Amino acid sequence: MKKIFLAIAASLILFALTNTPKIFIGTENQTIAVIDAAENLPLTIDFMHSVQKTPVIEELHFHDGEFVLQRTIYKSQGVGLPFDAADGNFRREGDLFIMDDMNRHFKNLELRTGKGTRLTLTVNGRKFELYKKFPVGTKIIIRKF
Repeated sequence: MKKIFLAIAASLILFALTNTPKIFIGTENQTIAVIDAAENLPLTIDFMHSVQKTPVIEELHFHDGEFVLQRTIYKSQGVGLPFDAADGNFRREGDLFIMDDMNRHFKNLELRTGKGTRLTLTVNGRKFELYKKFPVGTKIIIRKF
């Protein structure tokens, strides 16, 4: 609990000093990064699908205080992957399936490291290989403050 309080206090001090909205990336016990929440800030989540065992790339951006999922790129269709016309605009390029224009809005993102999933987050070109840093099952929190 003390670690959480210290992480939040440090983040709030940083926020107060710059008065620019920030994005917190971390766990319940550890701050990974605090990044300026610039409009249209790009975020990419890369992982290996736990069932299909194929790579998945989710492309988001930060817009109007929310995270917006724009595109999902994957190699095999299956459980948990978009396929319906209501999900966006589906197309195929070579061996990739691409769902564009998804426009799904999220106030916060919560991810979990998984066995063999190689969870990686890239924010504005800065790469965080979360699977190397945290044990399987660790909840990663991404939120604006």
